[in-house]
Amino acid sequence: MREPPDNLTEDALRACLRDRHGLSVADLTFLPLGYDSSAWVYRAQATDGATYFLKVRVSIENEAGLVVPRYLRDHGLAHVVAPLPATDGALWTDAGDYVLILYPFVEGSAAWGREMTPQQWRDYGALMRQVHDIPVAPDLARVLRRDRFVPDGAMAVRRVDAHISTRDFDDPAEQRLARFWQERRGVIRMLLERAEDLGRRLAATAPPLVLCHADIHTANVLLDTDGRVWFVDWDETLLAPRERDLMFVVGGISSTLVSPREEAYFFEGYGSIKVDPLALAYYRYCWAVGDIGAFGEQVFFRPDLGPDTRREGAEMLMGLFEPGEIVDIALGSEIPAG
Repeated sequence: MREPPDNLTEDALRACLRDRHGLSVADLTFLPLGYDSSAWVYRAQATDGATYFLKVRVSIENEAGLVVPRYLRDHGLAHVVAPLPATDGALWTDAGDYVLILYPFVEGSAAWGREMTPQQWRDYGALMRQVHDIPVAPDLARVLRRDRFVPDGAMAVRRVDAHISTRDFDDPAEQRLARFWQERRGVIRMLLERAEDLGRRLAATAPPLVLCHADIHTANVLLDTDGRVWFVDWDETLLAPRERDLMFVVGGISSTLVSPREEAYFFEGYGSIKVDPLALAYYRYCWAVGDIGAFGEQVFFRPDLGPDTRREGAEMLMGLFEPGEIVDIALGSEIPAG
């Protein structure tokens, strides 16, 4: 988010890191990164010179988002950024109304908007294949969600749609987005209906499930200062068909469309696989619906957020309908007859 949480002081963060991680913090810097309206991030510099990445969340919605990267890291996937346990072994700690997760700080920047080298595309593919192929132990399976093929954003889209239909708005961001939504209501409802239909069709095929990151666009691919590829931000991880991750490369939902050459480099690392066009279409529609719902709720149902964050939410939602963005990609998907 672009603004730190109002009711969580730096002193409270420092105290939690000291008491729960044994960490003495020399400097704590808020980083205005990411689009999750329930999460904030900081860079923490310890007095011993070590640097950490601190994530603050309203709550832990998906425990597997912490357990999975720790599991992968402990099972030999070196380039997965995993949470650091507290002194009692917990992967997160409480801080008032929030939870804190501490990570090592990897110097570098997200691949989002950057030109990756052919080798980095191969490494991206190879790391994704390692994730998809890793055996899921019973203890891990118990905390993992399984994809039920129901679009995550369906309820949010319907909630926002009903809200806009019943009132006028004074807030500039709400006014602007309400007008935009009304102009595109037919497209939004069609996206939702098609996503739900494709989900029912995909569920009927009983596709094999693998461990998926589920949000592995290039904003969550980190390139360190030596050019190595890392996977970060596992909040959405679940068991799903591999197309849940592959959609970010095949046809590309990663800042700019992935070119055929880049896709070929990726599969040199990943290995040959037949991509299911039904699953790919379903996940593209789901992504559009999920983002529309999330940004809509950020604007209309999060008065706790600052005006800059809510205004940005409106701009992000409207940007989804720009040429070449996710709505276009979803509508352009080839859907097998069924």
